[in-house]
Amino acid sequence: MLSLLFATLVSCAPAQTSPGAHVDEQRAPAGTWSGRVERVKVEFDITLRWDGDVLTGTIDIPAQGYEDGPLTAFVFEGRDLTFKMKDVPGEPTFVGALDVDAGQITGQYTQSGATFPFQMARSEPTAARASALLGDFDDWLARERSRLHVPGLAAAVVWRGEVVLARGFGVADASTGALVTSDTVFGIGSTTKAFTTFALAQAVEAGLLDWDEPVRKWLTGFDLEDKFAAAHLTLRDMCSHRSGLPRHDLVWYANPAVPRSELVERLAHLEPNAGFREQWQYNNLMFVAAGVALERATGQPWEQRVREGILAPLGMTHTTLGLAETLASSDFARPHDRKRGKDVVIPFRDLTQAGPAGSIHSSANDMARWMRALLARGKGPDGPLLSTTHLTELVTPVSVIGAPGNPTAYGLGWMLDTREGHTRVHHGGAIDGFTAEVELYPDDRLGVFVVTNRASPLSALAAAQLAERFLGLEQSDTGALAASQLDLLDEGLANMKKARESERIKDAPPARPYASYAARYENPGYGALEIELVEGTLHVRYGTFDAPLEPWHFEVFRCGESDPASAIEGLLVHFRDDIGGFIDAVEVSLEPSVKPIRFERLADAALASPELTARCTGEYTLLGQVIRVEQAGPSLTAHIAGQPTLTLVPATHGRYKLDIADGYWMRFELPESGPATALIVTQPNGTFRAERRTE
Repeated sequence: MLSLLFATLVSCAPAQTSPGAHVDEQRAPAGTWSGRVERVKVEFDITLRWDGDVLTGTIDIPAQGYEDGPLTAFVFEGRDLTFKMKDVPGEPTFVGALDVDAGQITGQYTQSGATFPFQMARSEPTAARASALLGDFDDWLARERSRLHVPGLAAAVVWRGEVVLARGFGVADASTGALVTSDTVFGIGSTTKAFTTFALAQAVEAGLLDWDEPVRKWLTGFDLEDKFAAAHLTLRDMCSHRSGLPRHDLVWYANPAVPRSELVERLAHLEPNAGFREQWQYNNLMFVAAGVALERATGQPWEQRVREGILAPLGMTHTTLGLAETLASSDFARPHDRKRGKDVVIPFRDLTQAGPAGSIHSSANDMARWMRALLARGKGPDGPLLSTTHLTELVTPVSVIGAPGNPTAYGLGWMLDTREGHTRVHHGGAIDGFTAEVELYPDDRLGVFVVTNRASPLSALAAAQLAERFLGLEQSDTGALAASQLDLLDEGLANMKKARESERIKDAPPARPYASYAARYENPGYGALEIELVEGTLHVRYGTFDAPLEPWHFEVFRCGESDPASAIEGLLVHFRDDIGGFIDAVEVSLEPSVKPIRFERLADAALASPELTARCTGEYTLLGQVIRVEQAGPSLTAHIAGQPTLTLVPATHGRYKLDIADGYWMRFELPESGPATALIVTQPNGTFRAERRTE
């Protein structure tokens, strides 16, 4: 309501004017007007009409969410016009003079004894004004698409409640030449997060969830390395990126077949690099976990909640929630990259299991529907999808992420800042071959969406270009800078390779035959990593990644070039051995902000087989002592008079690890058939041989 004007101190662009010549002066006030109250800088829209000889009207105040407020007490004499807002405290009153030729009304606005100047001008029809503002945008975009080598793009603009742009540009598939349409779906990456928090807010509003209750209330058994964080982590923490965990993205990115519930379980084994709520750190896995919490609380999968709570009510019929849905649709863009001077189609990255963090594919038309609902404060065609109170909570700052002088905050699935005084709510998204940008300017009733089918800065550049046009800001020309920065990036990568080569120790070959490294290794957070020997070359296989390993120096190898594994190209793989000289682990820096991820070599499966353990049972003599080895369920135990019973844990290289401490091992000498002939005992002070007792 206008009574809140004094609390709303946002900078707004001046109202656009349109000549009012040739208007019947007696009927002149009729029409649509846009204006603002000066000093407090609040914009409003007024519609005036004649009902016979009686002037009537309504007022909208977008910044206040005030719509169709009735106007009353009209007095129009000569060119003087007076009217009031009905049923608003403080008797808000407009007293102004009409300039028919200029199409303007200027005067004084009074409320509760305070007076401010106001001005209002005739509004052109939104579509006509938008067309003028878009102007040469097509030419600008064609030039930038060519300069930045982007095959196709979709864009949408919502302005003053209307969709004024929803179009496709270029090709959806460079291999077929299929054109992008306004219904072509693209991967929108992390702009999915806003759909997830909207769905969570709907559940909060329904009393099924709470932003500030520990998430363990819904995720039974939820755990983290930081036990305090695990006990106190809330949905608000998860959706504003303040858990203390860095990205650890390869956990999900390389493992599309791992169920969401298992990804949540793996969080317990991922190393944090900051204290709980200490700083903002982007984390996709926390959004996956939030989606699982939504499912546990509501009994409905994330997909169902988003489809039934958002997509269906808004008529977003082309939007898909996973790769299978996308490939089954009739109009979708394929991801691209630039190779050897040509635009080439690359494989889709299946994000279905990471859905709440970034799996949505959508189109210009559908994203326009989404933005229009958000700008209408959660209202869809058939009524509110979410109350204004709960929608506002999503765009309320939680974490500060900007540097001094350029403050940026993060709410719940949205970034929050300003563009030259205009409040901006926005988020980007990027995944293999797609880059998206969504920007909302609530006070200006403006929403912009741009998505490309090649990873490119053009999505952000085009969104900025559109926003500048509709906000009346000076248009920036940063395409050339972006192109030069891409060239510098390529140059920087080449220099990095040279610099790393200079740190390599020459003439330092691996210490053992390649077959010694080949095995399966596991980490409780990251899962399995396999080293295989293929035609004389070692390969590292992690999830969907498969890269050759090049000897670097000593026990360090380097991940070579491979299309399915470009994300790990150049990483160094360090093999570790135990005190016995056997390879028992491999370390790789899969998350650069914590220590290298350690994968332990899996135990030899044969050591647990009943057939083998039966051959090992018996008595062995060592320095006059008898070691009695017995079967105890699936395990072997060793008994020495006067000492605790030892459990033999299957390890690697034919050895059992003793459970008493590191550095203690037992290995049985086994002939081709029959019982073991001897027991080899290794401990920190030496290795001893115990012969089987035969009497």
